[in-house]
Amino acid sequence: MISPKNPRQLLLDIKLDESVSLENFIKCDSTKTALSILGNVVESSSISNSFLLWGRAGVGKNYLMQALNRDFLNQNMKTAFVALSDPRINEPEILNGLDQMDAVFIEDLDKLGDSEDWEGALFNLINQSLINETKLVLSSHCVAQDLTVRLRDLRSRLLAFTAIEIPEITENEKIEALNQSAERKGIKLEEKTVKYILTYTSRNLSDLLRLLSELDDFSLEKKKKLSPSLVRELLSQRSSSFHT
Repeated sequence: MISPKNPRQLLLDIKLDESVSLENFIKCDSTKTALSILGNVVESSSISNSFLLWGRAGVGKNYLMQALNRDFLNQNMKTAFVALSDPRINEPEILNGLDQMDAVFIEDLDKLGDSEDWEGALFNLINQSLINETKLVLSSHCVAQDLTVRLRDLRSRLLAFTAIEIPEITENEKIEALNQSAERKGIKLEEKTVKYILTYTSRNLSDLLRLLSELDDFSLEKKKKLSPSLVRELLSQRSSSFHT
């Protein structure tokens, strides 16, 4: 493993995207509280050094974690990003020494598993991070009290984290999210196309925005404007590839 003391960034299972930022996350009534808190995480005057982003799958936790990571990197700080859902992350020793970073991001805390070794490693990381004033940002599908944690001291530490709910946005806000994303990409997105996407594809926010990026590339490849028929063509191609 690369020593965390040397690189500015220890990157584990994350692809940095230049377009990822808090500014580009969907802005609506459902997200304004979370974005207001997250906007100050990188500052030394933030309300806490320990944060837990929680919410169901697909609400944008991964995007927000990447955006925060980029904020720290843009200020020339050292970061580490660990996704516990990655099967390659299989030894708790990977957490050793990460408190030397300026910020550590640990994704999918609910995937920690029933392991005393992992719980002990996380507990030690939290303690050392408190001493070194390292920012810790964790994500999970549930709040801390609903996590399966056997180590009582670790549970106590996690309950002290500042919990930030990333909520499911409304149907109208999903339409607005698609329109905001399309505008940033310079895509003309007609109402009938938006309605088709919401009717025939996943309504999960992450899936919707990923689909829009695919459609942008697909429309350029096919030299066709974005339309319900183009969406159908892409979905058909996806289905064919899946069953091949």
